Amino acid sequence: MNRLILVSVIAALFFSCAEEKKQGQVLDDAKNAFSLRKQEVSKAMQLPAELLPYERAEINAKVQGFVQRILVDIGDKVKKGDLLIVLDAPEVIAQYAETNARTQEAEANFSASKDTYERIQRAAKNEGVVSESEVISTRNRMLADSAAMVSYQSIARASSQLQAYLSIRAPFDGVITKRLVDVGDFVGTVGKSSMLTIERPDKLRLRIYVQESFVNSVPTLDSITFTSESVNDKSFSAKLARKSGSIDPDTRTELWEYEYQNQSGHLKPGMYAMATLELSRPASSFVVPPAAIATTLERKFVIRVTDGKAEWIDVREGISKKDGIEIFGNLNEGDVLLARASEELKSGTEVKTKIVSQ
Repeated sequence: MNRLILVSVIAALFFSCAEEKKQGQVLDDAKNAFSLRKQEVSKAMQLPAELLPYERAEINAKVQGFVQRILVDIGDKVKKGDLLIVLDAPEVIAQYAETNARTQEAEANFSASKDTYERIQRAAKNEGVVSESEVISTRNRMLADSAAMVSYQSIARASSQLQAYLSIRAPFDGVITKRLVDVGDFVGTVGKSSMLTIERPDKLRLRIYVQESFVNSVPTLDSITFTSESVNDKSFSAKLARKSGSIDPDTRTELWEYEYQNQSGHLKPGMYAMATLELSRPASSFVVPPAAIATTLERKFVIRVTDGKAEWIDVREGISKKDGIEIFGNLNEGDVLLARASEELKSGTEVKTKIVSQ
């Protein structure tokens, strides 16, 4: 009897341990998961940038000629309208003189024919003094001389403009940064490089190229801070001025341009900079741990568990944060996602989950 009781106790203990082991095995097989919730997304990004002059012009010759005088050199500051280069073009000067003489002749002819017509018109008031045909002929001659005068005046203005092109002047206030000609050089030919380059350094354009996935993010501030390796231990601030409004198909980026007032002259056009861009989404988004996103050659996806079965959901990545990655896809708040996604777990596979805090 005692032996029977002992066997029963041992059997009960064995089945109890087996059941506990089975329950523990089921718990160990359960995959960690979390419930999806939206949150505010913001990030400070470090982006390379370039500093460009607010205005820059390459000065070319409008007409062909020889460089007669050069009044500036690199580093010279100039004002708008200052004379930079004087060209010598005898053909242009001769053409202007000829056109001017013909214009004066045409004006004299018109003045004479007009005076003649007015005299004949007054004489024609007396019956029989002047024939009607002579009045008409004189009037037509005056109109022809008038048309010739207008034509030559137009040609003279064009010729005067060509002569004005021999004096090269500054288009705006700035600094001469390049000089590529000397006295005696022949300029104005097609394909030849510019004579001078003038830049405006007192106001700079800070250009950054923002990735496509971030362009719909709203800068938390209208200004941006940036640094340059050329100026140690100093940061600068620039104000947002404009966005290109288009994605470059080659780089998949949008150009954002900031303006920096550089009256101090600490920065030079052409310098590289590193800008800190504060971004935030206009609406809350989903953020998941990096391990929750699986990546293959064809797609990126997370694994959603619905009615105990795995389901692959394609996603696009957004802003990367310290605690996770922003994702976009066919997802809703409250969806249960696996904390670690893998392509080995196929869609439709039954799966047990254990909810953990994200």
